[in-house]
Amino acid sequence: MARVQPPSAGGAEQRDLELRKVRPPTPAELLALAARRSGRGVFDIAREAWALRRGPGKLRLAEYVQFGLYDHGRYPAEERARFLSNQLHWPITYRCCDMTWQAATEDKWLAGRILEGSGVAVPETLAVIDRSLRAYPRTRKLDTPEALRDFLTGGAPFPIFGKVNRGIVGAGVFQMLGADATGVELAGEGRMDYAAFWDGFLGQTPYLLQPVVRNHPFFDAYVEAVATVRTVVLVTPEAVEIPMAVVKLPARGNIADSFWRKGNLACGLDVATGRIVTAKTKTPLETIDHETHPETGAPLIGAQLPHWPEVLALARACAAVFAPLRYQSMDIAITAAGPVLIEINTGGGFDLPQLATGRGMLTPQIRAFFEGCGWKFG
Repeated sequence: MARVQPPSAGGAEQRDLELRKVRPPTPAELLALAARRSGRGVFDIAREAWALRRGPGKLRLAEYVQFGLYDHGRYPAEERARFLSNQLHWPITYRCCDMTWQAATEDKWLAGRILEGSGVAVPETLAVIDRSLRAYPRTRKLDTPEALRDFLTGGAPFPIFGKVNRGIVGAGVFQMLGADATGVELAGEGRMDYAAFWDGFLGQTPYLLQPVVRNHPFFDAYVEAVATVRTVVLVTPEAVEIPMAVVKLPARGNIADSFWRKGNLACGLDVATGRIVTAKTKTPLETIDHETHPETGAPLIGAQLPHWPEVLALARACAAVFAPLRYQSMDIAITAAGPVLIEINTGGGFDLPQLATGRGMLTPQIRAFFEGCGWKFG
């Protein structure tokens, strides 16, 4: 494959964070779409959206439209009032969680070591790329391009997945298909020599290198890259509760399942059974419902995820290890051998579970939990 230029000096992580940003739709565009979809008047819609902005969920106009709350046939008033703005995510998370624990989840190397010692299945970390003085006990550290080359040409098990150690929203991830003495081959990126990969693609950002996780054959009808289940987790004094769950399906050609990536699907799940009940893609203005996979045509609604009791058991076991973080979320892959925890998060954005399921998070159960943590809904 021809050589390509790596991302700018900010590295692949910064490039992806910039790509994730899109021009926000104007209020006029949002109101026009809502009026067109619903057949209602613009002023009626604007008045309703403003009332929800002032309500307990503090919804912004863009969220009101993307959730489709202008559709009264689908969302009666009681349901509309259950949607939460993503802007409330961090204020509520700070109220619910002992934030001195945050590094234990957000530093992926540290989280992996804690979970390995707790008997929770996680991907193996083959090495860490980090040019700083930080040490990673019992993990191979690669702090120069030469050290990286020696690792990759010394029997490394390709393909290799790379992710930012303190990354968010899947920014900067890569899949390395192979390497030789002069450079590396990345899926979707092409070939780079070691200097370009080290300085241009990685930048100053520490990365974990892990084997590529392989999906359970169930997912072959839908995806090529790994899919993960996102669980919403509430830790109470008595139990670990999982009120909502979503499975994220990457589009063909995407190596990560983050919902911001073009074409990726997010499917709402029935938590009791692991069956898919909704399937959606996203545009800058709205979400689009699907009955079948838009690329493969395979049925989605009603499909039963494998190893579902084991997925719930893994989520509960992991949550108990990080119990001072009372509001958590997790991304869990399902392999032929069972579930594997890809990462755990302090908190978890409100947008993904609400967009994927078409249901607001402010159910009686979740509202009581947040209020029990001290959050007051005005």
